[in-house]
Amino acid sequence: MTRQPPDLFAPGLFEGTGFYDVFAWYREHDPVSWQHPAGEPDGFWSVTRYRDTVSVHRDSTRMSSTKGMRLGSTERAVRAVANKMLIVADPPDHTRMKRVLSRPFSHEVLAAAEAHVEKVVGDVVAAAVREPVPDLIGHLARIPTDVICAIMELPRGDWEWIGKKTTEAFESPSEVTRITANSEIFKYFYDLVRENRDTGANGFVGGLTRRAGEGAGPTDEELVFNFAGILAGGNETTRYTLASLTHQLAEHPDQWLRITRGEVDPADATEEALRWSVPGMHVMRTATEALRVGDAEIAPGERVVTWIGSANRDPEVFDDPDVFDVGRTGNRHVSFGAGRHVCLGSRLARLEITAYLRALRGMVGSIELTGPPRYNGSNFTWGLNELPAVLS
Repeated sequence: MTRQPPDLFAPGLFEGTGFYDVFAWYREHDPVSWQHPAGEPDGFWSVTRYRDTVSVHRDSTRMSSTKGMRLGSTERAVRAVANKMLIVADPPDHTRMKRVLSRPFSHEVLAAAEAHVEKVVGDVVAAAVREPVPDLIGHLARIPTDVICAIMELPRGDWEWIGKKTTEAFESPSEVTRITANSEIFKYFYDLVRENRDTGANGFVGGLTRRAGEGAGPTDEELVFNFAGILAGGNETTRYTLASLTHQLAEHPDQWLRITRGEVDPADATEEALRWSVPGMHVMRTATEALRVGDAEIAPGERVVTWIGSANRDPEVFDDPDVFDVGRTGNRHVSFGAGRHVCLGSRLARLEITAYLRALRGMVGSIELTGPPRYNGSNFTWGLNELPAVLS
């Protein structure tokens, strides 16, 4: 008897980790499957294997991002930012904008910022040890927020508000609150760009607008959209990885000991944290012409959803993929994507996570869970939004 395919969109599936078993079934039995869940106007192709995921991400000729890059997006919202925001842009607009927007996240610039990142992370870990709180997320959230706000040269007094609004924009159960928070973030950056035109006070904005004035980079509207994207990408996703890493180290004392004893390279542990946490669970593309993905024939106009969480657990690529191994080497995870749309802030995220591991090793003797962690339930930006844990 053929087993009924498991429901990848069952209510509450992403409130835990049971979806990994569902991914495993699809990888083995139907790796490129047709899905049409309730609430979606049209069906789409669901991709669960690593090799197919990478092929979709790298195909910028036959796969477009301008129709939206996530499930649940409204056509009106996508149309407003298409080819104006990196994550929903195709060449040549994507190439033009990324050439400028990637400069503040280059190896040279971030190497100069490394000491600042180390200080921010060290201060946060010291505060968490000194002032235990019921939910460690409150401390961890400060790391990406403080780092990205400092890099963007935003006023120190705005950082807490920015962190709060970013969380509301992604996690609030109220659609009205999410929409309002996004609008407030866009308004904040609109005012910032406009003010900088008059004062030139913000070096981060000024450096990008000067290049834009040369005709080589983003317009003011594109800057506003992409600043909001940088803020979200640098804030929410890194926070989820830091929380997941802390959770796994508490659950697996043997892995924690390997770090405290200096037996593993923090850079390797960082890559495993990224593979394991998968803060960006899925990415969507739309076919612009007929093509084949795996054994499926994709027609023009059909959507293709790649599941990063499944690709990162594909046994064809990763030995013992369901084992958290801080010493794993040659880690080819796709948590930052592949091809043209590799995450702009990937270097910064790695820098923060590695700094966190070093701070833990230098200041923390034990990591203890004091209650059950809670996941946010999202199949897009997935992760822990409650982590009762104590660093001591």
